[in-house]
Amino acid sequence: MANQVNLIDRLRIENDEMNPADRAIANAILEDIEAATRLPIKELAARAKVSEPTIVRFTRRIGCDGFTDFKIRLAQDYAIGRMYIVGERTSAAETGPDVAENVYEATIQALAVAFSQRDPAALERATELLHNARRIFCFGVGGSSANVAREAENRLFRLDLAVSATADPYKQRIIASTVEADDVLFIFSVTGKPLSLVDSAKLAVSLDAKVVTVTHPGSPLASHATVNVPLVAFDEEKFFYMPNRGRYGQLFVLDCISTLIGARRRNTVGKKLWRARSTLVALHGSTDNQPIGD
Repeated sequence: MANQVNLIDRLRIENDEMNPADRAIANAILEDIEAATRLPIKELAARAKVSEPTIVRFTRRIGCDGFTDFKIRLAQDYAIGRMYIVGERTSAAETGPDVAENVYEATIQALAVAFSQRDPAALERATELLHNARRIFCFGVGGSSANVAREAENRLFRLDLAVSATADPYKQRIIASTVEADDVLFIFSVTGKPLSLVDSAKLAVSLDAKVVTVTHPGSPLASHATVNVPLVAFDEEKFFYMPNRGRYGQLFVLDCISTLIGARRRNTVGKKLWRARSTLVALHGSTDNQPIGD
């Protein structure tokens, strides 16, 4: 993507210097930014009283690859900005409507932050290691990372990979001590500090195995990774019973990697997945429109 400057700030700062058509578009967006993140190009053009090609040229002039890229970046910047507003809440949401709004905001904020940190090269390198692995061991500890590690197992075994997951610190060390050069540890951690994960990564690398981590890029765990997919996951909840939104960022990274692996393996696992779907018909009828096994 071209330029990572905050779009909302740029629309405000450069407004006076824009030509009339661009200024009309910018003002239409700034009048209701949240709505603008959802508007189709036709409706935005109507609000700004310009043509659709003018909208496309505008998005490219401000550093985007086109209208779709512009909307993604606008939604991302708006969500991150909202994070600081929501962070100022002094009392917890306790009613259905308020809780739904808070959880929704937390979700889009976490996804926006994860998207803004994406490293396509790291995703590709991680995918290649996992795709070619003899065995994959998914590690995590704690409520979020342990569950995401289990979800990684759930995603990858469907793609005909030899994969297992554990959150047991003893078992993690034992596995790390028995890996070989064509094995991969796939480790999730918000902080990158749990000793069982750091020790396991260090041990696996010493045995020439590969380690793929999804964690804070400056953490001890990342320093022992063959490939680290960077993720700085925030958690600023003031109320202990609010769920950690950082897990949405971890799931975003996992979805990216599993989709990339699926694309690489679709020709070899297609028939096996068809057979898997067929065996499930006896359990609950046709699964033609359902994910395999769900």
